[in-house]
Amino acid sequence: MYCSKCGEKLDENSKFCTKCGTPVTTAETKANNVVESFEKDPQLQDHWIKRVIAYIIDSIIINIATGILLAVALFPAFIANPFGYINVTSFPFASGIAAVIYFVVAETVYGTSIGKTFMMLKVVTVSGEKVTFEKAVIRNISKVYPVLLLLDVVGGVFATSDMRQKYSDQIANTKVV
Repeated sequence: MYCSKCGEKLDENSKFCTKCGTPVTTAETKANNVVESFEKDPQLQDHWIKRVIAYIIDSIIINIATGILLAVALFPAFIANPFGYINVTSFPFASGIAAVIYFVVAETVYGTSIGKTFMMLKVVTVSGEKVTFEKAVIRNISKVYPVLLLLDVVGGVFATSDMRQKYSDQIANTKVV
């Protein structure tokens, strides 16, 4: 439940917003669906826009690096047999594995990725502490394949009252701030 004026997260039984003092009505507290919640909460919209842009930046970096590494690794095989060794289905899998490694290392060591740094975001535990290796693996394993990431995001938005967390963030007890 969020304030219709400022977007502050509210307790279920709140009569007034704790941030701006706006009275809370029953109609405002019960959004019929997730779309209405997004429409009413500009902070939630801003949060997910920043996360998507950060992910796009990181994906570009990962795909370029993976493409270069695969080209270097496969170059001798390509010269010997130009049509026999190129497997276009291996690139998404290689990018997915690279993405998981990249995000786990970046979030464990720095608390953020390059894309999140540009968008001024970082990953912390729900209590505000640094993310451990195990928590970073849990929250990033869905990035191995884009469809899994989409299900992770949609599942998180629909499965909880805090629509700022992916499902894997809920499991790992982490959040992006």
